[in-house]
Amino acid sequence: MRTSEGEVTPASRWPTVLLRVFVSVIPCSMLTVDAALAEETAGFDARTLLTLGINLGIIAFAVGTAIAFLRATRAARRQEANATIEAERYRLSESTLETVLAAEPQALLTLSEEGEPELLVSNLPSSFGVPRDPERLLNFAGWLDAQSTGELDLAMQALAERGEAFNLMLRTKRGRYVEVDGRTAGRSLVFKVRNIAGQRLELAELAARHRELEEQVASLRALLDAEAQKGERSRPESRPNTETRFRSFDRLATAFAVFDSRQRLAHFNQAYVDLWQLDSEWLASHPRDGEILDRLRQARRLEERADYRDWKQTWLSAYGSNKQVEDRWHLPDGRTLHVIADANGEGGVTYLYENVTEQIALESRYNALIQVQRETLDMLREGVAVFAANGRLRLYNRAFAAIWRLSPRQLDAEPHVEDVIQWCRALYDMPEEWERTKAAVTAIVAERRPYESQFDRPDGCVLACAALPLPDGGTLLTYSDVSDSKRVERALIEKNEALEAADRLKSEFVSHVSYELRTPLNSMLGFAQMLAEPAFGPLGAKQREYVDDILSSGTTLRAIVDDILDLATIDAGTLELKLEPVKVRDVIEAARQGVEERLKQDGVRLEVKIAPGVDRFVADARRVTQILYNLLSNAIGFSAQGETVRFACGREGSMIAFIVEDRGVGIPEDRQRTVFDRFESRTQGSRHRGAGLGLSIVKSLAELHGGTVSLVSTPGQGTRVKVLLPLKQEAAPEADLEAPRVKASRAG
Repeated sequence: MRTSEGEVTPASRWPTVLLRVFVSVIPCSMLTVDAALAEETAGFDARTLLTLGINLGIIAFAVGTAIAFLRATRAARRQEANATIEAERYRLSESTLETVLAAEPQALLTLSEEGEPELLVSNLPSSFGVPRDPERLLNFAGWLDAQSTGELDLAMQALAERGEAFNLMLRTKRGRYVEVDGRTAGRSLVFKVRNIAGQRLELAELAARHRELEEQVASLRALLDAEAQKGERSRPESRPNTETRFRSFDRLATAFAVFDSRQRLAHFNQAYVDLWQLDSEWLASHPRDGEILDRLRQARRLEERADYRDWKQTWLSAYGSNKQVEDRWHLPDGRTLHVIADANGEGGVTYLYENVTEQIALESRYNALIQVQRETLDMLREGVAVFAANGRLRLYNRAFAAIWRLSPRQLDAEPHVEDVIQWCRALYDMPEEWERTKAAVTAIVAERRPYESQFDRPDGCVLACAALPLPDGGTLLTYSDVSDSKRVERALIEKNEALEAADRLKSEFVSHVSYELRTPLNSMLGFAQMLAEPAFGPLGAKQREYVDDILSSGTTLRAIVDDILDLATIDAGTLELKLEPVKVRDVIEAARQGVEERLKQDGVRLEVKIAPGVDRFVADARRVTQILYNLLSNAIGFSAQGETVRFACGREGSMIAFIVEDRGVGIPEDRQRTVFDRFESRTQGSRHRGAGLGLSIVKSLAELHGGTVSLVSTPGQGTRVKVLLPLKQEAAPEADLEAPRVKASRAG
């Protein structure tokens, strides 16, 4: 929009411009109307009506446009605020994802549908030789050995063409073993490289060693086959060349020996000599195969056999059979050999001796560990299932099969997690829960987060589920049957709610009854006081005694009603403290005046001691006086005639301490824990009588102030009660520090 001067009006000034138009139009319309009314004609002509209609239309349009613009502005601001919140949420999610990715040493790369690589994280140690550039990382030949490169190329091709996920243990050019995982994620390919350790590293090294041995054996067999085909006997001139070729095998770690058709040793390598610890010169004399076996048996280097002669004859029968025989020899020194006897077409035999001791020991330890794990899992009450990185079930226990009513035949086949979920849906068909379980097992990196859930099956069983990602890429799922504990929990909750409702009803009933008791009680006390006045006529001695008993009992009853009302108010949480600066001497004096009559009646003295420097503190003066009055009343009631009740006040750190001590009968140790309970009243042989609410109110009021109450008592020696209250609290400033009024009718 442009103004009369040709400037562009910003969008934020539109309401102002419309308001100006509105203001300018109204006077014009009013002038037109006034002019029309001023005409002498009796009515409006057509021109006046047209002008009036146009003006009213402009006004309505301006108002409507302004309202619409204001609504659009508010909507735009709301959308902007929502967009800001959403952007912040995405930033937090991105930060969380980066933290999760950086938590594990790995290299994570994604390939889009267009083939564009994106390296999300690469924090493997430089000693692994894994590149940190996406282009170099995809050049597998640049950082993997030749065999690993070939395996990974084939796996990546299958992943790209058919979406087949893979998990390989490969070797870098620097001799380090890594785990390479690949799978699809939507229209992208996810490629992850990470370190391996522990038993998986041992298995990888053992597999690599096994491949090397197989290559050596294959090379040796190829050479032997080639030499046999050349006709070693028919061409004696080729023998030196053959000897030269066999000499190159001396560096092999696998022991081998070649025997001719006469069963004499023709060739052997140094590993053969080291394995059997035989004399090289004697071996160079071309001994027979049977002679070597006999010497090894005499030297106790072969395993003991009861039928040695038959075994030897059977073993030597390989000559001329043109077959391959394999066996395992368990030597006395604990080693285990995998022996291969390969008979050629000319009647000779080639022996290969592979030391598989470490392999067998590793397999044995691995199998023992797996068996221990299985037995341990079967002893658990929780259902446990372990899924491998490829999503297939690797381990489970009996409890898992029992919870989901699955047969071991199904689970022993190592089904995929999707198949297991499909079977479990027969008992609990909730897509959201199973989608989350599937994502926990098959998702990549950041999405594989641990989670816990709880759900109720239609059959009434309540299960607690937990999913935990494992370091090797697998996932651990646990299911616990918490039906009994859940039922108990629900019953306790319902019982607690019922108790709370009953407590509320009790408090309401007590409060209502107490209020209802006050009116007739006050009337009774009023009439008793009127009878006691001389103005209403003299009373006899017996009548005076009855009136005094009525006043005393009514006053005590009113004190009990007031205490019950205070407790009901505290229980309801509606008691508010009026915090203000309070003079210590004022509240002590108010409490002393309240018990002054009791002191005279019981013949008990009160000794008050206030430490220097204790002047003021912040509290509810009326409630503090009530606390002190109840403490003094109890002390007086339990004191014998002529005894002294000691009252002390001082500072203890940031608290002010009020201590009341008597030399009364004391309280047994087994009852000291219950003295602050409600309606806990025991005379202990004293003159004290009461409803047992005084100390309970003291404890409640002290805790409302943020303080504490403690009691120390020894039977026969007296009781000492200490109340600690904070010196400073949040208080409204008060100019007037008059002493609060005390309820002299309080009873312990």
